[in-house]
Amino acid sequence: MTEVQLLPLEGSDREQFIKDNQEAFRFGATEEFGQRDDHFEEDGEIISRDTIERSIDEGAAYRIIQDGKPVGGVVIKTEYDFGDLELLFVSPSVHSKGIGQAAWQEIENMHPEVTVWETVTPYFEKRNIHFYVNRCGFHIVEYYNEHNCDPNEKDGELAEMFRFEKKLPVTSEALKEQIKRITYYEELMDTAEKLPKGSVQCQKALAELEKYYTGSAWKRDLAADEAGLLPAELKRGVLSEDGIYDLLQTDK
Repeated sequence: MTEVQLLPLEGSDREQFIKDNQEAFRFGATEEFGQRDDHFEEDGEIISRDTIERSIDEGAAYRIIQDGKPVGGVVIKTEYDFGDLELLFVSPSVHSKGIGQAAWQEIENMHPEVTVWETVTPYFEKRNIHFYVNRCGFHIVEYYNEHNCDPNEKDGELAEMFRFEKKLPVTSEALKEQIKRITYYEELMDTAEKLPKGSVQCQKALAELEKYYTGSAWKRDLAADEAGLLPAELKRGVLSEDGIYDLLQTDK
């Protein structure tokens, strides 16, 4: 199997990382559309500098190294048992050598606590779609378009993208992260109950609780509870549908 290393991105290599990323994405777009530029975020680039820099700044960036040389890059974000693959690119000069798959395996090995990984890719990136589905075990779960916009799209621009998910077995590391999350939201719920109704602090707490309650993380935590995987002594009122629902209704 192909062997690679993932080394944290150094500040001195940031500019080259951005250029290499753009080159890799540009290669995929021109392979599909030639020199037509209607799928590019900025002049001549399928992915803009701002998009890449924001990903680097908000996540953890790594260089993919093979035989001592950089051959690609990765940016990920993790929170508790959830991981977001922001970027993964391999230099076009070393495509089809198993480097991307080896890098992905390294990512999974680095984060045994993550049981759900998510990523997105443009609808026309056939190479990426093949890679995520057939090589890495992801599944297409959603298609973003003008009728179903990406809720995380900050620019408000139309982007036709597939959203992928990969679910992994629950590990002891993942359970520890779930317990941390349940504890955090349990304490937040206790705090919200004591805050003056209508106050800014209360509104912020309720908004955060509602996001958790309506998201997939709460469902995973509830499933872990129903499966008997959580410690008996763990305070878990936040997993009660009535408890958190009633709290959210008190300020409406």
